[in-house]
Amino acid sequence: MKVKIIIGLLVLLFPTYGCGSKTQDDGLPSVPVENKRPVDFKSTSYKYSLEELKNNFSEDMMQLAARQYEKVEDVNNKGKWKPTLESFDNHQTPEWFNDAKFGMFIDWGLWSVAGWAPKKENGAMYPDWYEFRLDTDSLFMKYHAKTWGNDFKRDDFIPLFTADRYQPQKLVEIAKEAGIKYIVPFCKHHGGFCLWPSSYTQRDVGDMGPQKDLIKPLVESCQKEGLKFGFYFSVEEWEYPLINDEGNLINRLWAGKTEPYSNELEKKSSGKIAVRNYAEDYLVPQATEFIDNYDPDILWFDGDWSTSVYDLHTYDIVAYLYNKAQGKKEVAVNDRLGLESGPYYDALPGPPKDKERKWLRFVSGDLFTSEYKDHSYDEPHRRTMEECRGISQSFGYNWQDTDENVISSKAFIEMFIDIVAHGGNLLLIVNLDGQGALPEIQETRLRDIGKWLKVNGEGIYGTRAYSNSSEGDVRFTRSKNSQIVYAITTIWPGEKLELKSVIPKNGSDIYLLGSEEPFKWSYDETTRLTTILIPDNLQKEFNRPCKYAYTIRIEI
Repeated sequence: MKVKIIIGLLVLLFPTYGCGSKTQDDGLPSVPVENKRPVDFKSTSYKYSLEELKNNFSEDMMQLAARQYEKVEDVNNKGKWKPTLESFDNHQTPEWFNDAKFGMFIDWGLWSVAGWAPKKENGAMYPDWYEFRLDTDSLFMKYHAKTWGNDFKRDDFIPLFTADRYQPQKLVEIAKEAGIKYIVPFCKHHGGFCLWPSSYTQRDVGDMGPQKDLIKPLVESCQKEGLKFGFYFSVEEWEYPLINDEGNLINRLWAGKTEPYSNELEKKSSGKIAVRNYAEDYLVPQATEFIDNYDPDILWFDGDWSTSVYDLHTYDIVAYLYNKAQGKKEVAVNDRLGLESGPYYDALPGPPKDKERKWLRFVSGDLFTSEYKDHSYDEPHRRTMEECRGISQSFGYNWQDTDENVISSKAFIEMFIDIVAHGGNLLLIVNLDGQGALPEIQETRLRDIGKWLKVNGEGIYGTRAYSNSSEGDVRFTRSKNSQIVYAITTIWPGEKLELKSVIPKNGSDIYLLGSEEPFKWSYDETTRLTTILIPDNLQKEFNRPCKYAYTIRIEI
């Protein structure tokens, strides 16, 4: 009896006691109290039904959209950049983007309140698809029924998304300390919930949830700290209400398929204002209004893999960004615009499997984004490569993340060096929790990464790929003027480092970044081997300027 009382007290005092990754008899994990349904939670509906939104707001919104679309067409007609693939193909990746090397991707939204996806030993986990999968995936459905209840629907997460612990200035300061040069927040994911007040929906933080703009203070903090800012914008949504020819509501599904309206849509699309044309009445006006109001440096599309660029009108959005920025600043757009076809597209180089499925992804754009290395870094590209992956295995906050699946500082630095050696950038996903706080374990990693970059940043920022990206445990970068090569070794070389890939110029000073003592070296023309001798004092680990990897600067 005493044992039962003690255990009961522990549960009351420490709600996550014994949880962690422990599973119950049903195979599901024991869930922390902050990631399950509140005891006093009662489901409520949005103040307007989709029919009421249609009757009261649709016509006015479509008229506003028509004026915005007319503005977009006017800017694009007069501007240098036209909404065509041929025009975009002449746009160059900004120099600042090629120099930046390191970005932060903030994966945060309604899904963060649930904060869960099934654990995997390897590979990516996708908590940011929780809203969709709670209705479609058997394991998610089982977890959701137990943790939140069958009566708890997708949009019931909205009132729980309060952003009470969101600190944009602190987040930007941590990013800057980590050596990050640009930040891209999830402004609108596939569920259509906007983290800024939008004129083209009531499914946003101005009308629901926090009832305040979550993007503006982040933009202002980026500007204050000298960081570039990006706009993550999904071009597809899981559902969207449309008005058919008879004036009735129907449901637009992913990739433009439609189905009759059903009452279930009320708790999947609350706040969405029905329109006749998804792209012209909603998508393009919403994206271009954001460009007008927030002036992003990067446009980061997503949700592109199954819908034509001509159905989405993404070319209109890209041309508008380019033309608005022309002569003022350099901007970048990624490659996730949608599906394409035609003679010009067919003539573009690109991975055969992606050309076969008509993807623009990996084929065009100012930058192509590999996701958890789903694309070879070694395949030649005309544009900058950006690797996108999480600081943990998770796209989106996952309460199950621990030290075991959050990348270690050493593993991160080795991965980062490899990406930069291939001429790419790393867009690192960080996952804020349901109320906007950065988990401590992620903050610790970011600060550790920043310490390494303070010593070794010269060999990372502003560099370009060398003729040979690697040699054994060494990765190479070069200065833009090709006068310096940086040999970054992920293993301490011991008494000497031998390289075949670099021939130093006569009289070259060679030294370790963070240490001012020049190294002795020699070059053997017969073996074509450069031998760099490492001083005795650096053999002691506590004398080395950093941990994890070491950058040797070589004049060539």
